[in-house]
Amino acid sequence: MSHYDPIDASARAQWENLTPWRRRLFLFLRGVAAFLLIEGVIHWAVILGIGDGVDSRFEAMPMAAQAAIIWAAIVDPIAGVGLWLRAGWAVVLWLIATLVQVVFGAWAPAGMTRLLLFTLVELALVVAYAVLSIRAARESDQD
Repeated sequence: MSHYDPIDASARAQWENLTPWRRRLFLFLRGVAAFLLIEGVIHWAVILGIGDGVDSRFEAMPMAAQAAIIWAAIVDPIAGVGLWLRAGWAVVLWLIATLVQVVFGAWAPAGMTRLLLFTLVELALVVAYAVLSIRAARESDQD
């Protein structure tokens, strides 16, 4: 009996063909995907009122904060799954979701303190993504 799995073998061959910076970019996007999935679960917990106190209820938040939380609860998990599966549209969706989150935070800062930490982390992730993408592109150009 052989332990050969053709799907696993093709994934391993594809991994071995990646340049070092492309591997780093791949792993980074997997980390971002996990972050977005966790963030989506947290946003759904806020919407459902899980673990909230009386003064931090979703219904009592300003309309802009509610809209931002609902947007993130829907779009972040979709982008996270897309990034995990390496879909081409997923990076674009993630960047749009981050942009919308920043705009909501700048437009109506009242009630957005809950999203401020996520927004700052996502902005740092976007900068890191840009750096990794540039490095991976330069490495591909040299080959």
